[in-house]
Amino acid sequence: MPRVKLFDKEEAIKKAMELFWEKGYEATSLNDLTESIGIGKGSFYATFNSKRELFNICFDVYRNSNVPFIEQLLGSESNIKVGLQKLLEFNLEQLLNDQKHRGCFLANSCSEIDGENENLQVKLMKHYKYIEQLLVNYMKRGQIQPRKAESIAAMIVTFLIGMSQQSKINSDRKKYSSSINYLIGLLD
Repeated sequence: MPRVKLFDKEEAIKKAMELFWEKGYEATSLNDLTESIGIGKGSFYATFNSKRELFNICFDVYRNSNVPFIEQLLGSESNIKVGLQKLLEFNLEQLLNDQKHRGCFLANSCSEIDGENENLQVKLMKHYKYIEQLLVNYMKRGQIQPRKAESIAAMIVTFLIGMSQQSKINSDRKKYSSSINYLIGLLD
């Protein structure tokens, strides 16, 4: 007779994501995961197959919960400068209001890439390429020239990743706001 799972899989994924977010993939052990989730190793492997598979699930959950917000924010603001300012300021607020100073889960994942995790590298590249293209399309709606839109989109993605990492040690809102204003000024 098959065993019945006695835990909430979605809740387990949330707990695992929090743990990966705080400690990183490499520093999170199987024992950390099973203890945090509250299941045994057998249940863990029966449900998630491996630590890497669970990390990939967490990656997808995080991405799928954040990308629609970005799409909605940009889709609801016709003024390109205002829309991009809102996006950057929202990200800044999220980072500075995080009491644990974790940065962005996906940006943190960039430092977790090793030669053995080509799947993660591909997923990150696709994600950031998608965000860049989303920003390019948004700026083109505002009559920004394609080459300029591509350059600014790449800068914004780089800035977001950098701000995510820097926010772990620096909470100087004025400096970030100044950088955001400078980035937005490039649209003129």
